[in-house]
Order: sequence, then structure tokens, then C-alpha cells
Amino acid sequence: MERGDSPGPGQVKSGYHRVLRFLEQRSVLLCLIAQAALLFYRLDLLPVWGDELFTMETSALPLSGIVERVRVDIHPPLYYFLVHYWLAIPWPAAAIIKVRAFSGLWTLAGTLLLRRLWSPGPRFFLLWALSPCLILYGRMGRSYTMQLFLASLTIYWGLRVIRAPGCRRAQWIYAGCGAALLYTHYLPAAAIVAAVGAMLLYRRAWTAAALPAAVMALAYAPWLLNMRAAFGRVLHSEPYAVTGNAALDQAIRLLYLPVSFTFGESLPLWVMAGGVVLAPALAVAIWRALRPAPDWLPLVGLAAAIGYLGASRWVAFAFIPARLLFALPFYLMPAARRAWSCAALVCLWSGSLYSYFHLEDFLNKGYVLPFDRIAEIIERESAGRSASLMLDAPGLDASPLTHRLPELVRGRGDAEVVWVLSTRGRRTGPAGRREIRSQEFVAYSAFDRRVMQLLDWPTQPTHALELTEYR
Repeated sequence: MERGDSPGPGQVKSGYHRVLRFLEQRSVLLCLIAQAALLFYRLDLLPVWGDELFTMETSALPLSGIVERVRVDIHPPLYYFLVHYWLAIPWPAAAIIKVRAFSGLWTLAGTLLLRRLWSPGPRFFLLWALSPCLILYGRMGRSYTMQLFLASLTIYWGLRVIRAPGCRRAQWIYAGCGAALLYTHYLPAAAIVAAVGAMLLYRRAWTAAALPAAVMALAYAPWLLNMRAAFGRVLHSEPYAVTGNAALDQAIRLLYLPVSFTFGESLPLWVMAGGVVLAPALAVAIWRALRPAPDWLPLVGLAAAIGYLGASRWVAFAFIPARLLFALPFYLMPAARRAWSCAALVCLWSGSLYSYFHLEDFLNKGYVLPFDRIAEIIERESAGRSASLMLDAPGLDASPLTHRLPELVRGRGDAEVVWVLSTRGRRTGPAGRREIRSQEFVAYSAFDRRVMQLLDWPTQPTHALELTEYR
């Protein structure tokens, strides 16, 4: 080509394909780079919330202390054992940064595992790298991404057993993965193992169903009584209710799950509107992508249904997606089959990720409650005076605040200053005290207040928390 000549259409097309091939070949590497940037940036950004405080306190105990504490709290111990040793690594960072970084590493390991086991295409890795749902839980000091990693292994080897029931190697590996997952969290393990067992029994593969189950039961024998206690509490618990209408509560749970899987917990209004417009087309695209059905669909679908039934009886609707995180990759795989759906989701996700990193538009306000700032206000304003702290906040886990101010929680009847932390616009002041001032934290959006009206809340606060000083 001489100087001044422009490339022909064939050359442009060839160059485009070379770039496309390069991106496809490097999709996993690019995914890991993008994920690492999103996962490890400002790990102290969100305030510590109650379950993360439990992780740090429990993991800091000796191993015997961890066992005793999680037995009472009906958690399996494996995750806390690993975090215990992770925290012992001498590098200069706060405990919360360390436990959140541990989750981030499990997320990256999960990316490599999905590439090895399922070989999804580059569009999947684009969505996987930028998923607001995965970034939310991958930056959280909990076992969710470790569960995701082990659940992916258990599903893969469970499918191998279903395909070849006579393969002893697959049975033993599946049993080992299932046992490790059981020692990490009951719910995804029980859901997946029950689904694999049901499919094997349906196919009359009696030995293939019995042998792994027996191995897992034997490996898990020291913890079986705790698992039984956990299931007993689930069976006898009352499902968490937002409204007084059982059908409406169930609809909220069912709607919240795909919303959270798609957009995480941070939805600005324009992303919400875009999601409403996109939802029908995305649902049709996923439906078409699942025809013919991939071989993992019956197993993952059944496991997700079992997990949903258990989670909906035990936790609030906002925490159901975390318990079903093992299904997230299988939700994104069909969503990634069309270029237009990938492009639309990435555009909307840019708004969700922006809101996350700016602490805005969170559906679950519990993730952004500034307990450290509240504690600083109480300590500063109470200086030199006897003080006590009262909680008028049903259902609120204020353990990060009470952990920092234990002497105020115990309180004194003759304290000069009484602080009352309240929610939902309700506040019961101490008798014989005069209100000095009130401060509010984490404003509800206009959309939040509209939802309160639709749910007919008796009070409709403007903020998630109110701190009031009495003397």
C-alpha cells in the first residue's frame, strides 16, 4: 500500500477480526484485571456491618474458641478457620480490609475455576467482571464467594456423577467437594446435594446416590448435630415479613432476587427505569438461550429452588440473593449469549457501580449505616459526662456500635446524657429527660418513601437512622 492509500473494506474487516480474536483470547486475563481493580479498590469504603464484625471477632479467636462460638451460632467452621490464618499473615492493614480482601481472592479464584470447568465465552467474562452483584459480595467480609467457588466445583462433579453414575472417581471427588461446602455453609451444600441425589434417584442410580451421601455424612459427622439444629430453627421459624400479606411478601422475595442478581444493591433511579424497560427483552433472550436446555439447567434449577425455599424461611428478602449466589454464573451465561443484552447490561451496570463506590442509592441501607461516625459523635458530645445508649430499633443489628461503646449500652439510670438510636421514624424518649437535639443518617430516596406508602408502613421516615440526645 502506497502512502496516502486508505485500507480497503477487506483489510478493515480483517483488522476488526484480529482485534476480536485478541480480545477473545485474552478475555479471562482482562476479566481478572478489571475484577481486581473493582474488588480491591478502597476496601474500607463501606462501613463494617454486623455480620462482618462477627467474622472478625470469631476468626480472631483460637481454633477451639472458633469451634465453640460457631456451634452456638450454628455456622460451620471452615471459613472462620481459614480467615483465622489469613489474619495472622503479617501485612499492615486493618482487619476489615484483610477479611474483605480474602473474599476478593476467592472471587478471582472462582473466575479461573469457571473458565476451567464451563469454558463460557468472552461475553460472559465481560458480564462476570462488571457484575454489581458479584462485586458487592466479593468485597464483603463473609463466606459468600468461597461458597460460590466450592458450589461450582460441587455442581460440576455432581453433573459428572449424573452423566456417568458408575464412575467411582467422580463420586469420590463430588463427595469431597460437597463435604467442603457443607463445612462452609449449610444452605448451598444441602440444596445442591439434595438436587444431585434427587436426580440420581430418579434415574435409579442407587449406588451413585448412596455412596457420596454416605461419605459426606461420615466426613461431616462431627457437625451433624449442629446442622440438625440449624434446620430445626429454619423449620420452626416464622418467615421474615415486610407486609401483613403473605402473597405480597412472597412476591417481594421473588422480585428482589433477579433485581439483586442483575444490579446488586445500588440502583439509581435511571438504572431502575432502564431495568424495567430491559427486563421483558432480557427475559425472552435468556429463555431462548436456554433452548435447547444445557445439561446443567435441571440440576442448578432444582438446587436454586430448594435453596430459595430454605432461605426465604430463614432470612430477610434482602439476604436471599447471597444464599443463592452459586446460581449467579448460570444466570449470566444465557444473558451473555446476545451482544445487545451485554451492551445494555454494561451501560446500566456503570450506574450501579458508580452508586456503589459513592455510597448512594442502596436498596439495603444496612450496608451503609455509619456506625463509626455515630460512635464518634456520642463519644465527643458525651466527653466528661456519664452517658448511656438506648436502642429503639427493632430488627436493627447495631453490633458495630454497641461493640465500640459497650459501657454505654450497659448504661446507668442516673446518666447525665442518654442517647437514643431509632429507626422507621419511631422514638421513645427516656422518662424525665429533655430532648436536646436530633441527627439523622442515610436519607431515604423519593422511591424508598413511595414504596413505604405502597407497603402501608405506619410511619414513613425520611432517614434510616435517627440519633437523639436527652438530658
